[in-house]
Amino acid sequence: MGCGLTCVKYLLFIFNFIFWVAGGGVLAIGLWMRIDRATFDPLLGIDYYPIVCWTLIGVGGFVFLVGFLGCCGAVQESKCMLGFYFFLLIVVFVGEVGAGILAYYYHDEVRTWMDSHMERTIKNNYGFVPAVTAAVTTMQEQMKCCGGDRSYVDWMSSKYFTEGKAPANTSVPLSCCRDQTEAGCNRGQPGQPADISKIFTQGCIRSMELWVQEQVWILGGVGVGVGLLQLFGMVFACCLMKAVEDEYE
Repeated sequence: MGCGLTCVKYLLFIFNFIFWVAGGGVLAIGLWMRIDRATFDPLLGIDYYPIVCWTLIGVGGFVFLVGFLGCCGAVQESKCMLGFYFFLLIVVFVGEVGAGILAYYYHDEVRTWMDSHMERTIKNNYGFVPAVTAAVTTMQEQMKCCGGDRSYVDWMSSKYFTEGKAPANTSVPLSCCRDQTEAGCNRGQPGQPADISKIFTQGCIRSMELWVQEQVWILGGVGVGVGLLQLFGMVFACCLMKAVEDEYE
């Protein structure tokens, strides 16, 4: 085997070692979320939580297997392993393209689910489930938003206010304030701020949409980069299979 193909062999091994580690990481996260359900369930919602867990476990396990086969095939110069690896890499590539198409096609449904879940979270869980309270607080502070799809009005029906758990004479959580150090910045009745100029008026669903739109080129670039790496992996696998075949003829 020539020097060039030896380089291809080691490049293929390095590529698949990274693939293998990444798959193991995703698998570990999925298993952790499944085991430590109490931490993540309140944030994701009971309906979708098992789907998220098993998707991460399935994808992570599959990528882990693909990376393992690629590493073994490269080291052992096994034509059978490399062929199976090539097939699985095509499956991953097609799956990613399909996932991208589905994400684009069903983005309205995803937004509807996010809106519904956010509304339930604000209404029933904020102020009662610590993990949810912390997550919503962080989101409103970092994304400079307030409430869900209807902005600060969503807090009008929140149990945090209707059941008297919120401080008296406040309209929204303190995290909705533009300047949290300003006394009375969230003064008013539930969902009815006395001075809306002192709070964020954009809903968090819209803020998330705008954030995704701003990051779309980065996300697209990452997707293209991953796709190109996989294509290179296919090419390297083909070259190595051809070299192995020629060597044993």
